[in-house]
Amino acid sequence: MKMNNKNIATLATKALLYEVSISPKAGLVSRLSNGSHKDMNFYTFIDSSLALHNYFLNCFDYGQEKLFSCPNFFKDLREVGKVAEKEMYEATKGINTHKGTIFSMGILLAVLGVHLKENKKIDLKVLSEKIKEMCKPLLNELEDADSISTYGEKAYKEYHFTGARGLAISGYEIVLLDGINKLKDFCKTLDFETACILLLFYYMSVLDDTNIVNRASITILKEVQILSKELFEENKKTLEKENIKNSMSKLNDIFIEKNISAGGSADLLILTIFIHLLTDEE
Repeated sequence: MKMNNKNIATLATKALLYEVSISPKAGLVSRLSNGSHKDMNFYTFIDSSLALHNYFLNCFDYGQEKLFSCPNFFKDLREVGKVAEKEMYEATKGINTHKGTIFSMGILLAVLGVHLKENKKIDLKVLSEKIKEMCKPLLNELEDADSISTYGEKAYKEYHFTGARGLAISGYEIVLLDGINKLKDFCKTLDFETACILLLFYYMSVLDDTNIVNRASITILKEVQILSKELFEENKKTLEKENIKNSMSKLNDIFIEKNISAGGSADLLILTIFIHLLTDEE
């Protein structure tokens, strides 16, 4: 497949649609459950995903057309993201379905646009380093924030969790240098959906998910990480579809009972699915 803006945007949109279709997931909306969310459902996410297609196209074009060395490259890209947020809210009637993905996928697509302008083949290590370079200013934002306007800023002030900004500052190494390799490895034995569920266990075991801290507490987050690690290690050894799905189904019940959702891990899963689709097309 040719790496043009339309095809890249289609893969990004497909990644969002694939992620929401996967079931079961821990407290997250899927094709079979609303998880712990009473204000949104599967169709809300379809509407949101389709509304963001043009944004994804614009982000890739932005990277292709703009000079990466320009001091305002990242600042101006974020303005494009603000427009996309409005389009998301219009499509969902005011519900935040993909705000985290607008941020992360926007960064990834813009830098991918830059990368493919300079290279014929995708090098995930180089892509990660370029994201790190672009996102350096984000740490200062957290340090300098006088008022707390987001869950991420609150978690940074109270627990020094860097949240979505920290993942960007790291160049999304957890996805580009780790998670994608795990997903491709799992897919050798498991079907795609089950492989994604197993990967979700992994992300939940290592991510300081500010969504969980906000909806519950840091104590609950630590409990989730320990349980997810146990379930990941156990299921990684056997790679049995039924056991993996049953484990996640039980975890989903716990999340619904506690009214929590692994939203941060879902954002990472979306990026990983996108990279999986993208590299399969090379």
